[in-house]
Amino acid sequence: MHRPSAWQLSLAGLLVSTVVGGLVLIAAPVFAHAVLEQSTPRPDSVLTTAPTEVTLRYDEPVTLLAGSLRVYGPDGRRADRGDVGHPAGHGDEVRVSLGSSTQGTYLVSWRVISADSHPVSGAFTYSVGKRTAAPAAPAENADQGMGGLLGIARWIGYAGSALLVGVLLVIAWCWREGWGNRDVRRLLGTGAALLGVGAVLDFFLKGPYDAALGLGAVAHGDLIREVLGTTYGHATVARLVLAGLGAGLMALGRPSRLLASGYAVLVGVSFALAGHAAAGSGRVLATVNDTVHVLAASTWLGGLVLLLAVVLRPEPAVVGVAEPDELAPVVRRFSRLAAILVLLLVATGIYQAARQVGSFGAFGATTYGRELLAKIGVICVVLLLAAGSRAFVWRGGHPSRLRRTVLGEALGLAVVLGITSALVATEPAKTAYHPTASANLSIAGDTVQVSVVPDGDRQMQLHLYLFGPNQQPTDPKEVDASVSLPAKSIGPLPVALAVAGPGHRTGTIAVPMTGSWQLAVTVRTSAVDEATGYLTMSIR
Repeated sequence: MHRPSAWQLSLAGLLVSTVVGGLVLIAAPVFAHAVLEQSTPRPDSVLTTAPTEVTLRYDEPVTLLAGSLRVYGPDGRRADRGDVGHPAGHGDEVRVSLGSSTQGTYLVSWRVISADSHPVSGAFTYSVGKRTAAPAAPAENADQGMGGLLGIARWIGYAGSALLVGVLLVIAWCWREGWGNRDVRRLLGTGAALLGVGAVLDFFLKGPYDAALGLGAVAHGDLIREVLGTTYGHATVARLVLAGLGAGLMALGRPSRLLASGYAVLVGVSFALAGHAAAGSGRVLATVNDTVHVLAASTWLGGLVLLLAVVLRPEPAVVGVAEPDELAPVVRRFSRLAAILVLLLVATGIYQAARQVGSFGAFGATTYGRELLAKIGVICVVLLLAAGSRAFVWRGGHPSRLRRTVLGEALGLAVVLGITSALVATEPAKTAYHPTASANLSIAGDTVQVSVVPDGDRQMQLHLYLFGPNQQPTDPKEVDASVSLPAKSIGPLPVALAVAGPGHRTGTIAVPMTGSWQLAVTVRTSAVDEATGYLTMSIR
């Protein structure tokens, strides 16, 4: 019986511990997108004195765009002075001063860039003196295709990483003699070109995407400077430089394993810092995790392309190799390496899912969750093909069958790269998921059906349906509702209720921060008799 080696046992332990840790992290409060925590004036407030400025505070530093914070007056015209900035250097605050104000309702519209490089936006109203009809914000000239183009650019970059970094690592660790092969050098050159093209497209498309503009804005100086001032921009420029260094690397002769591995790590970090790893808590660990994930995927796909294009060709033209049988050790070495890569991909993928999804309900309720499920499904198919390839390698199967399974693996991983490119441009499920809450509370002999439906960030629509002992709608003497956040000692904050019909009350819950809030519903049946029921709900 074959006894597992030490590295096999270590990797198995890593996988098991990561799976367990990932399941624990599913419930951990790690956010990647910037969340508006507080505003002055407060949403839906009615002020007796007109404010001189509007200030927003987020849970993390944000990057500003031209017109990141706009205020529209009751007549629909701009009421701000346009001097948007960070007050006193506080990166998590945004402020704009206001001109003269009239009575009525004002609209505050904002759009900023969170630390994970994604634009986030929102709007709310406040009133001066009295409420009037809310002004409508001018429609944004957003080009819905910009996100798709950015995803294509990222896919091109991933493909370049596979052909440059992946092939380079496989050559360094599995086939040192292959460095002199002309076809290998062509793969490396193609990879360097794709990596550079992807970086250029990434850089110039990011500004218009952030500002909700179209392709016509790719050369706007303000947008270019905005991208240059972000971690995303720094990482993308670094990737372009690394693509040039990769092309130059081929002219220096066969690199050592240390040099090839160090170069690969730098490319992987450039991808990690231009994605979700750059935001939220635990950024260092997330950056390491994403770097390993990118390198494992690049090396696996790059190795498969190398096998198809050079090693497993029906009539290989390999410099320095006289007999095809001499390539069998190369295939076996890559097979062992691929087994390690699979374990690393699974382990790092679980951590990524735990960090960006947050709860099981978010898988089916968000675009990010559904895309991630699709990625997992394709990976499962690829793993089955990989198992078949490994069996052919170690049982001496026919090369033609091995080529077919390797081709299937490569095509599957190309699809995975496409889904990954979409995931990078999609809001993480953890921040996009706004769960509903419902319960039947027994209060003072009545049954109160509670339904809480999300209505934006940190805002919920509350519906209360009251039924008497005969299960018919009833209207008690008084019904009150309030919310509190025990973990932060906030509240209770009253919720204004309106009569929407027999036994039906409605109200809007707007809270200053996300968290596990407690809803208290009090039913008063007489001047002295009252009872309260409670419901804990997650407000995002």
